[in-house]
Amino acid sequence: MPLALAEQDDTDTLVLNGKVYTDALQRPDWWQKMNELFRQKNNSIIFPNGWRLECSEFGDAQFLEQQRFANSRPLNVQQSNTTLSVGDDLIAFKLERMLEFSQKKNPEFEMNEKLMRENSSVMPKTYGYLILHNPQNNTMASSGIIQEFIVNQGDFWNYSLAYLKQRLNKGYLQQRSLTAEENPHFISLMRDLGKKTEEMSECLSRPDTNPAFTPEPVDERFIHTYQKQLEFLHIKTRNTIQNNLENLPQETKNKASVLLQNWNELLNSYIDVTIGKIKKNMNGGYSLVRVHGDFHLGQVLVTQNNELKFIDFAGEPAASFKERAQKHISVRDLAGMYRSVKGYLGNVAVEEFVADAPDEASAKARRSYAEKAIRPLIDESARLVLNGHSLKEPWLGLEVLRKNLYEVNYEVTYRPQMAYVAINGLASMLSPDKNIPENIISQKLSSKSETK
Repeated sequence: MPLALAEQDDTDTLVLNGKVYTDALQRPDWWQKMNELFRQKNNSIIFPNGWRLECSEFGDAQFLEQQRFANSRPLNVQQSNTTLSVGDDLIAFKLERMLEFSQKKNPEFEMNEKLMRENSSVMPKTYGYLILHNPQNNTMASSGIIQEFIVNQGDFWNYSLAYLKQRLNKGYLQQRSLTAEENPHFISLMRDLGKKTEEMSECLSRPDTNPAFTPEPVDERFIHTYQKQLEFLHIKTRNTIQNNLENLPQETKNKASVLLQNWNELLNSYIDVTIGKIKKNMNGGYSLVRVHGDFHLGQVLVTQNNELKFIDFAGEPAASFKERAQKHISVRDLAGMYRSVKGYLGNVAVEEFVADAPDEASAKARRSYAEKAIRPLIDESARLVLNGHSLKEPWLGLEVLRKNLYEVNYEVTYRPQMAYVAINGLASMLSPDKNIPENIISQKLSSKSETK
């Protein structure tokens, strides 16, 4: 926490070495003082213990210069980082959590730079960042980022949930389905999401002077490694289901049991057939590129003008910096957003709608209505997010499968009540494939219920 000597009227003070300090971030001149200090020190402040804080700026230098002496104030929103609003809501200066030290730049900084170079409209403009170097100057850590301030209506996940619940409540009395025709605003946002996801992927796929962003071809070695990793994941997922089967609700347990009985037949067949298609068309227009890596509806802001902006390009939180900077098949982010919409959005909206029921009978009636009513709007939203792509495309199909397997592992282990979302997604994805016995899962479930 940046500190300043406390004044007489300051509250929430801290005593250090006999002196009284307060949080300097609360003061309106903090942004001005920071810029002043960096300018005096040629954008590099060296502390007495040898640590060095470097300020790197890029983008619109004139705009930044105009804002150097603007007042700042904390946003006072609940988040893991501290963010200041500068000027008339023009800049958001975010003090990062101290992420791991690395010999390479924070992947989020690299991603922001790349998208700025490409003049991409998908993210808030980035103007610079702060990097902390150790005394030996051989490792660094992120300390702050200077971005465009986005006045928003919240993230697209919570925005969508609120909207869908409101529509379900309105349609419940008349038992009306939620259709695309009756929800043009929501459909327009989903269409925009599909287009912007495509734009992000296209920008990240462009040739670049930075080797970290130079697209690489898909070769047989990558395909072999990818297949082995996917096979390992499907074995791990099977074991996770087996070890946690008794913790699942009965209906989910039944469907999971059928999946387990046919696991190798289903998964191996799908993976082998799909990889076979890829090998027949090695130059199918795909390449290995940098990706967002943690792309879902919660990473999308809905602006006051109903535009969409993508945020948090740091990658998968559980991954190391090295892993976050790896290149992947270009449709990985599309697969993540598809599962966020198709797999989770509708189901969670239904759960929250049902949770408002006053009694068990009402809950049952609300669930029966909501599960059918919401399907048309979710199906159309998922189609628009794909923006012309299809799960029949081998790489996209495999990436959706990979994401779905990760979801099964997480839900079965940590949220058994929600495991049906991931289990259902896996079942519906595999059983209709023409290379797998038609509707094997539904057939097995029917026969199982008849014997009870």
